[in-house]
Amino acid sequence: MYILVVDDDRFANTLVQFVLSKEGFEVETLDDPRGAMQMIEKREPDLLILDITMPYINGFEFTQKLRADGYETPIIFMTAKDSIEDRLQGFNIGADDYICKPYNHQELVARVQAVLRRIKKNSKIENTNIRCGQFELLPAELKVVRPYHADILLTPKEMQVLYLLMVYQGQVVKREQLLEEVWNDNESNSNIVDVYIRRLRVKLERDAEKPQHIVSVRGIGYKFVGK
Repeated sequence: MYILVVDDDRFANTLVQFVLSKEGFEVETLDDPRGAMQMIEKREPDLLILDITMPYINGFEFTQKLRADGYETPIIFMTAKDSIEDRLQGFNIGADDYICKPYNHQELVARVQAVLRRIKKNSKIENTNIRCGQFELLPAELKVVRPYHADILLTPKEMQVLYLLMVYQGQVVKREQLLEEVWNDNESNSNIVDVYIRRLRVKLERDAEKPQHIVSVRGIGYKFVGK
């Protein structure tokens, strides 16, 4: 599991990285939130641990931007802001947990493990490999493999969207079905499906602007063509 820690306190970052790495997690740290979004665009973490009081953009603002961009990355706020108002704001904008500094190292590990267990439990995708033409999706490894090509790494949500499209290869999958099965959401006006389709096209297609594998069916949804 890959965890990204964003805190302007470098010592705090080093300590969190040490504690979680000992538990077998892959941990990266950043002390400047401005670079965090670029890192997440390249590789979405399984969990984001985020300070609130940071320069340039605070943790609450960063989370709101992340959600507005369509990311559902699980977030734990870890901060010295311990008022009930701050806690409620954190949970209201989408935090999965809220830890106040100073914290106990064993409690940090336990809370991280609890959040990751919930994520795994809530995933509806079976860990069965599926092949469509030249593409083989390995859900357990979050990657797509093709002959004579480098492996394509996916985020958990990207994997779930692609899995559903590949299960119905050659058939149209409605946007509403993707929303319901991947996000448990029936709000048909949500653009989150389009966000993830765009990300998958960038990763899978030779030309994301002229997709040959993830094809739009105007006004209905998308279909996967393996070729």
